[in-house]
Amino acid sequence: MANKKLRSAAGAAEEQLKAGAKMLQAQLATAAEAAAEVASKAKERLPAAAGAAAEVASKAKDAVAKRGGRGRARPKPVMAPPAPSSTPDDSWTVADLREEAKRRGLSGYSRMTKAELLTELGG
Repeated sequence: MANKKLRSAAGAAEEQLKAGAKMLQAQLATAAEAAAEVASKAKERLPAAAGAAAEVASKAKDAVAKRGGRGRARPKPVMAPPAPSSTPDDSWTVADLREEAKRRGLSGYSRMTKAELLTELGG
């Protein structure tokens, strides 16, 4: 009787582990899809950085293929940061504008609105 309970508990633990592994494979596939999206956005915005982003996406896809996982969830779109040499405009997010202000050494950028950041950065 005790042996039967042990087998039942071991079976339940094995099922939990399999379910966890399946969930992690789906998350890995989602991350690979997000990396591919970043690579395509980088190619559009930063041709020089596109190669590095494509390499990361390729490695992520290879990892998913190696493990045989398939993702079901669609990743959220990920935008590549704007090119550092380009002039800021309304298409930039506040986060991107703040990052550019930080890069340029401006002070007080964290309290500025998008309009103020655009004015300060010359956009």
